Amino acid sequence: MLAIKMESFVPVPANSDFPLNNLPYGACKLRSDPARTRLCVAIGDHVVDLWKLQEAGCFSGPILSKTECFKQSTLNEFMSLGKPAWQEARQTLTRLLSSTEGELRDNSALRAAAVISQSDVVMELPAHIGDYTDFYTSKHHAFNCGSMFRDPSAALAPNWVHLPVGYHGRCSSIVISGTNVHRPW
Repeated sequence: MLAIKMESFVPVPANSDFPLNNLPYGACKLRSDPARTRLCVAIGDHVVDLWKLQEAGCFSGPILSKTECFKQSTLNEFMSLGKPAWQEARQTLTRLLSSTEGELRDNSALRAAAVISQSDVVMELPAHIGDYTDFYTSKHHAFNCGSMFRDPSAALAPNWVHLPVGYHGRCSSIVISGTNVHRPW
């Protein structure tokens, strides 16, 4: 499948992981205003403040116009709206950030408030995670975990190669990338 290159009015370096066709959601705090967590998407070396876009009425579709999900400190409410809302948000953001669309590009006040350099923000954990299930993803991982509970000669259950093995994870172990983690060994 041939990827279509979309152009944004926001400068995106050629080697960026965040071009217009890959807008990952996140949460951040402005270094100049660390009191409020803002929901955002990354594009190039910038983030786009979704609260500012929602406040300006940019999410005018049938689902997102009826919610204030982007004025929250986590993505949980937005995630709970389901695939139709996610598609509406993606279409809206792609349109707003496109080089051919003027709604955000030509509104200098909104653009200045909503499009923020990544160097001016600190990323935060974007969701409240109450619980999760993790899966052994490699033989090495499964062997190491199995060896903590059983003799290493029996670390892998015979059925490990035939079906996925899941286990209850600790949500307290989920942290933002770059956080120092104290290992018990």
